[in-house]
Amino acid sequence: MKTIKILIVSVFFVFSTISYAQEYKFGKVSKEELLETIYTEDSSANAVVLYENKRVSFEYNSVDGFEVITEVFKRVKLYNKEGYENATEKIYLYKNRSGKEKVTGVKGITHSIVNGKLVTTKLKKEGVFEEEFSEYKNVTKFTMPSLQEGSVVEYKYRITSPFYFYIDRVYLQYDIPIKKISVKVEAPEYFNFKKRTVGYLPIKIKESKRNSKINFVNKQREGGYNLRTGPAKTSYSNSTLDYVINVNSVDNTHVPAFKKEPYAGNFSNYISSIVYELEYTKFPNGAIKNYSTTWGDVTKEIYQSTKFGDELKREGYFKEDLDKLIKGVVNPVERAALVYGFVKKKMAWNGKANVYTDKGVKKAYKDGTGNAAEINIMLTAMLNYAKLEANPVLVSTSDRLISLFPTLDGFNYVITRVKFPDGKILYLDGTDPYGFPNVLPNRVIQGMARVIAKNGTSQSLNLRPKKNSINQYSINYEIDDKGSVNGKLNMRHTHYLAHEFRTNHGGKDIETNKKRIQDKYDISEVENYHLKGTDKLGKGVSESFEFSLDDQVEMIEGEMFFAPMLFLKSKINVFKSEDRKYPVDFAFGYSNSYILNIKIPEGYEVVESLKSERIKMPEGLGEFYFMSSVTNNTIQIKVTEKINRALISVEYYPTLKEFYSKLVEKENEHLVLKKI
Repeated sequence: MKTIKILIVSVFFVFSTISYAQEYKFGKVSKEELLETIYTEDSSANAVVLYENKRVSFEYNSVDGFEVITEVFKRVKLYNKEGYENATEKIYLYKNRSGKEKVTGVKGITHSIVNGKLVTTKLKKEGVFEEEFSEYKNVTKFTMPSLQEGSVVEYKYRITSPFYFYIDRVYLQYDIPIKKISVKVEAPEYFNFKKRTVGYLPIKIKESKRNSKINFVNKQREGGYNLRTGPAKTSYSNSTLDYVINVNSVDNTHVPAFKKEPYAGNFSNYISSIVYELEYTKFPNGAIKNYSTTWGDVTKEIYQSTKFGDELKREGYFKEDLDKLIKGVVNPVERAALVYGFVKKKMAWNGKANVYTDKGVKKAYKDGTGNAAEINIMLTAMLNYAKLEANPVLVSTSDRLISLFPTLDGFNYVITRVKFPDGKILYLDGTDPYGFPNVLPNRVIQGMARVIAKNGTSQSLNLRPKKNSINQYSINYEIDDKGSVNGKLNMRHTHYLAHEFRTNHGGKDIETNKKRIQDKYDISEVENYHLKGTDKLGKGVSESFEFSLDDQVEMIEGEMFFAPMLFLKSKINVFKSEDRKYPVDFAFGYSNSYILNIKIPEGYEVVESLKSERIKMPEGLGEFYFMSSVTNNTIQIKVTEKINRALISVEYYPTLKEFYSKLVEKENEHLVLKKI
């Protein structure tokens, strides 16, 4: 009997624990959550979302009509200090001239066990900050207080949006695991949304309906003013409108962390989420209003905007300067180069990416600064004034989420296209001081683009460069009988690799660049560093330096062992994951070419040389070539590493991983010299 009682108590305790664990109430954290030291599904996790509840709904009020309400409750476990970054929340709020989103009801609590006791610390009002993030966004952010290793933080807030035609992307995954997530999107029958799922995790959306109603208070005045009875009486009556709410629900448990892989581009495009697009609205006794559109319609609307199309037509502010600039220049390519160079010298980009002008091209020209639209609309207008065929190109930059539906928010940047009579086409970006025709910033080439014709029609573009950029390395060194290495390295970077170098290092002095070489290659002694070509846009950039090394050759019983590529060899394969769920994005194709001439010490000979080898990937994706030869006391090695495609799909990831594994293995093989 006693055993049965114990069993009943035990079962009741387990059931109570499970029931309690499934109840998530703000301010009530379980002992198990506080004492948890590791997430069993992923022991490498520094933090985990214990629970998140998100509800998106529509509320009606008599003043503003329908508004979108987003309510968030989130609880996060911080296992260690590396997880503290997950105790910060950033809430981005859209705004425009017609209204703005607002966040209210921000509450937060940090729960910690300190010296064996539970300590709770509330988020204070002064710990919540709101600031301008961009022209069209504000950000409200806060960091939870009094963090300890093992703390559980929880917070909740409410976003009110007047933009009933837009639902924010609903994320179902983060870069830390999620134990449990519950999401509901509830839209009245008057709003018809299309939806798409993003990411590689299975997303099961449960669809249901429920009834709701809107209560109206009707005000009515009865009779006019009477000298004997006084003012008219006001009467009130109530009426209701019944309608149906369409509900989308997602409930997931043990969602794995999104894994950030190398060469991912904008990895946010691959995180599991749901995207909604308003297709049409149909209110009672009203006609259908369509919102669904095409990219052609979007570009036409942008083109017809006063802050875009009208600005393209303005010429008066630059006519005098441009007439002087192109006077007597007949060749169209020379005219284009003069105008492009003039704009880059005249204008400084303020860092704002936009498709619409802010202060206008005339004011921007006067100030010498402007956003991306102002500078490149100005450039387009000047080129057209110079009797060239120039068109603006709308761009969605690489740091912007790819729009799955055509939308005005799909583009955030402008560049220029020039087409010459012989069919030659140049793409130009006046915001980039190191830019050159058809050499654009990575933020542009890794995005999507559409060129707009003068009638407002548009065409999709692929701005990825068609030819590989090249790094060339020429190294000559000799080894003395003590195993010390002395040599000289010449490097040359071309095309996009030269552009990257100029952008990252072009403005640095010699000593800073010398220090960069020492840190990059782990060389203690670098002498006679020279840098050439940073000011010659469109040309290659050259670096050279002399070096001395004492740690590259291993001597054992009269034999020398060393990897001939020294510090230039690829040390690790960056592609470590067994599989990959999204493409590899190199931005552009490239080739690394190495020529090494190695003089071996007197009295030594090569006893183990390296075999020549060639590895090719299918579909011409890339190749690796290694050739070794020995003549007298000189070893010559030629190496070529090529990736011919900027974007490599998931199906080729195993091939790419194996390719790099073999490349690394070959470049780390040792030559053996033996004393004669």
